[in-house]
Amino acid sequence: SHTVQDLVFIWNMTDPLVVNPEIELPQLDISNNYTTDCTIEYSTGNFTCLAVVFNLRRRLGYHLFHTYIPSALIVVMSWISFWIKPEAIPARVTLGVTSLLTLATQNTQSQQSLPPVSYVKAIDVWMSSCSVFVFLSLMEFAVVNNYMGPVATKAMKGYSDEDLSEAIDFNKNGYNKDHRSSEVPKYDTFCHGRETALCIDKFSRFFFPFSFFILNVTYWTTFL
Repeated sequence: SHTVQDLVFIWNMTDPLVVNPEIELPQLDISNNYTTDCTIEYSTGNFTCLAVVFNLRRRLGYHLFHTYIPSALIVVMSWISFWIKPEAIPARVTLGVTSLLTLATQNTQSQQSLPPVSYVKAIDVWMSSCSVFVFLSLMEFAVVNNYMGPVATKAMKGYSDEDLSEAIDFNKNGYNKDHRSSEVPKYDTFCHGRETALCIDKFSRFFFPFSFFILNVTYWTTFL
C-alpha cells in the first residue's frame, strides 16, 4: 500500500539470496536462481516489488529405476520372440501382447507421479518410443506368420520337426519327387516360406537392438 515515494525494496548486491543446503525436495534439485526488481506501475503510483526465480531440475535417479530401466527391459523382453521358432504361434503372440500391456501399465504408473500438463514431456517421448518398438516386434511376427502361410499350420498338425527337416533336405538335394510324395507331404511352398520367415527373424535380431541403441543415444544426448 506504500508507493516508492514512501518505501523501496532493494536486493543486497553482495549476497541477495541464501539457500539452506539442508533443504531438499524429494524429486527436484534447485539448479540455479536469480533475483530481479519487479516494481509495478499503476495509475495511483509506483509500488516497489522484489522477485526471486528458482530453476528446478527433476532428479533422474527416481525415474531411472522406476520408469526408464523397467520399460527398457520390457522392450528387450519383446525381442525374445525373434529366437522362438515361427511355428510357436501362441508363445510369440502371448509374449508380444503381454509386453505391450505391461508397458501400457508402466506408462500409466509413471504419469501418476507427474503433474498433468498440455505439452509433451521427455518421458512421454521415451514411453511412446518404447511402445512403438514393442508394437513393431508384434507386427514383425504378423509378417513372419504371413510368410509361413496356412500350409505351415496344416503341416505342423501332423508332422514333427524331423519330418520337416527331412522334407527340407529333399527339397534342397533334389531327391525323387515321387518318393518324396509318398514319404513326406509336399513342403515346397512351406519350405520357401519358412526360410523367408527365418531370414526376417534373423534380420530383426540385429535391426531392433541397433535401432533401440540409436534411440537411446539420440534421446539421452537431447534431453540430458
